[in-house]
Amino acid sequence: MGKKKGKAPEQIGHLPPQHDFFLNPHQDARFTCCPKCDAKTKLRKKPLLIVIKPAQAISLNKTCRYCPACDLLIVHQDELDQLLESACRQLYPHLVGNDYFVFGTIDRKSWREGHHSSSSDELLATLHDFKRHLEFEPARYVWVAEEDD
Repeated sequence: MGKKKGKAPEQIGHLPPQHDFFLNPHQDARFTCCPKCDAKTKLRKKPLLIVIKPAQAISLNKTCRYCPACDLLIVHQDELDQLLESACRQLYPHLVGNDYFVFGTIDRKSWREGHHSSSSDELLATLHDFKRHLEFEPARYVWVAEEDD
């Protein structure tokens, strides 16, 4: 599986960066094995901070794929799109379908207590940016005709 490395934007969260991050756009590749080391990925629920353009922050507690050996967090874009659409229809109908960016994870204790929702300063105080945003291409299998002996 090929990969392209991307740089995360300048750190905005006050907590140390955690995890490499991959937003998986491939609906036919679920990455049950890590694209970096080929180990089986685990399921982890993480509170993600997402900013929907033009400038609306939202946090969603999302089940993600995670490789502990590589510290790689994988979110399937189609699943995230559905969650965001549902949340936006209720909270921000004018933002449905807008572009978004996943910045990082919110400290779980702070997320549970709701400290991330009162002001932008409190939000940034609870945010772990991602170390890097990565891209991977799944291996494509093709049929090859058997050679006659």
